[in-house]
Amino acid sequence: MTDAAVQSLSPRPEPMRAGEAAPLFTLPAVATDGERFDLSLAEYLARGRVLLVFYQDDGMPVCTRELGAFAQEHDLLAEAGVQVVAINTNGLGSHAKFQERDRFPFPLVSDFHGEAVKAYGMWDSDERKSRRGVVVIGQDGVVSYVLSHFNPGAVNSFAGVFEALGLA
Repeated sequence: MTDAAVQSLSPRPEPMRAGEAAPLFTLPAVATDGERFDLSLAEYLARGRVLLVFYQDDGMPVCTRELGAFAQEHDLLAEAGVQVVAINTNGLGSHAKFQERDRFPFPLVSDFHGEAVKAYGMWDSDERKSRRGVVVIGQDGVVSYVLSHFNPGAVNSFAGVFEALGLA
């Protein structure tokens, strides 16, 4: 990510709201097969809606369940034109090990310095990392749904996301 791109992301104290323009970013990511690449949110949005899944740490049980639940529904989401992108502040090496172990069918984005996480208002200042949350972005780049405190153990959390996507 270039310094100019980093500077264009302004941190916000509160999570994004539906109707706001999604902050665009290009950050390093690890694909299912372990390939490392630069993920451009703008390029993903050019192909359809994006479900940004913010999570705290690679390999932690709660986060593994969170990503695993979206992995389980990946075919349904893909058929509906929804691209899943998981993001946190762990480094690429950590993401590579997590992908090698769990093989999520979507990329894991490394926002090592937290610029994008903060721009979406998903920064947990007490923990100094991303909180668990979900943001749905329409192909037009406008946020259509935000769940700022995602609990993977609560059915209502998933129901809200799938309702927002028109899949429930």
